[in-house]
Amino acid sequence: MWLSQHALLNVEGFIALGFVALLFIRGGEVKKSAAGFDALGLAIATAVIALAVSLAFAPILRAPFLYDDYTHITDATHFTWLSVAQQFEPVTGRGLFFRPIGFFLYWLNYLWAGANPVLWHASSIALHAICSCLVFALCRELGVSRAASLVGALLFALTGLAAETVGWIDARFDLMTTALVLASLLCIGRNWLISGVALGAAGMLCKESGFCLPFLIAALALFRNSQERRRIWRAAAWTSLVASILFAYRWWALHGIGGYDAHFHLLHTLNALLLRQWAILFFPFNWSAPSSPTLRVAVVAIPFILAAVAWMARAPRRFLAGCTIFIIAAGLPVQHLLLLSTSLGGSRELYLGSVGWALLWAVLLESMAWRPRVIFASLLACLLLAIGACMLEHNLRVWRDTAEVVRSVCASFGKTAADIPGNIVVHGLPASRMGTVFLNNGFPQCVDMNAGVPAWRIQVSDQGAAPSDAHEFVWNDATGRIEAVRQR
Repeated sequence: MWLSQHALLNVEGFIALGFVALLFIRGGEVKKSAAGFDALGLAIATAVIALAVSLAFAPILRAPFLYDDYTHITDATHFTWLSVAQQFEPVTGRGLFFRPIGFFLYWLNYLWAGANPVLWHASSIALHAICSCLVFALCRELGVSRAASLVGALLFALTGLAAETVGWIDARFDLMTTALVLASLLCIGRNWLISGVALGAAGMLCKESGFCLPFLIAALALFRNSQERRRIWRAAAWTSLVASILFAYRWWALHGIGGYDAHFHLLHTLNALLLRQWAILFFPFNWSAPSSPTLRVAVVAIPFILAAVAWMARAPRRFLAGCTIFIIAAGLPVQHLLLLSTSLGGSRELYLGSVGWALLWAVLLESMAWRPRVIFASLLACLLLAIGACMLEHNLRVWRDTAEVVRSVCASFGKTAADIPGNIVVHGLPASRMGTVFLNNGFPQCVDMNAGVPAWRIQVSDQGAAPSDAHEFVWNDATGRIEAVRQR
């Protein structure tokens, strides 16, 4: 890489922010589409989205489980209706997460898929297709033409950010939350307030990112006329009340705010919300993984495409502001996790925000959908989709390869562990590999599933001395194997 990671992210961020700034400077009025531009049928659009998602993600169907997948699926074997109901109760001590609806839906998926990774991946792909169709419906609800809405939904469906969210089974909490939040926004847009608030509450109890819903509703009010905006503001107020009650309930259940290292640092937050996430949204490419020169050239071409769009598009500033606020608001609950690297590790946190990014593209394409620029706009849209699909496949390949490596390591170590009596302690298992989760979590359950060695016999330790009667092993990064420290 010819630039350092920090420098590359800054360059990408400044390009993205410069693009958005140019859009605001050149903002104008929407021009009506040419006749026939909006003739695409709803059923056809849905079929196109489903087909695109199926083709793009089909290669992950046979990828094994990975990281926390092994732990959560093993835990799900012991779930009952009673244990699921207990997810709504306070935890012992200070907890990390309060996701009772999320784990309930996870358990329902287990009842159908069992320990079959093909079925788990199929359900993740289906959830992503549903979210993509809901993005299309949201664009239509906000008055965007079907063709522009379809391109926006396809850009969402094929963004490289979806690789982690769809390729890693345990990231389905983001899929479920996003689906519920989108359904809530659609209901509120149709003035189905009770249904919208109920779906939004379920999203908040799936994952913490759902608590941004009141701000998302307020952002989309900018797409409405003055009379409708008052109704949307009232819906945002009711949703804020419900969110406040649920947040207090969550605080009581966790005995605190919970979450991974939740904190607030002004400069870090501004960097995350106003620079880093924009860089990743517009350049969702895993630079840490090997790639072809052709693909890298295609990524480098993105700034020139953005420049062409900025020159052609004349979207209303009010719509641009709505999309921008949506993206920033979606990042607020996870702002401390958004300082991502060029490897895109943790990019699932941007999945909900990428809805606003897709809506932005739909609005831009809508503003370009008039002759004589409609043909050029169509070519740019096709180019964006092609580059997005290539980046997605590049990112997905890393997740598939890592899952295979993990299965191979667990199976190989299981053969060794089967011939050793007593307890085993493994040190130094890495947590990541080229931006993907790797071996550190779920390793005992992984060995159990792939080699039949009981998980209770294996302990993963990064520090401290092992019990005197335990057999110690350590990860060797040079050989990619787990090797014995000493034999007893």
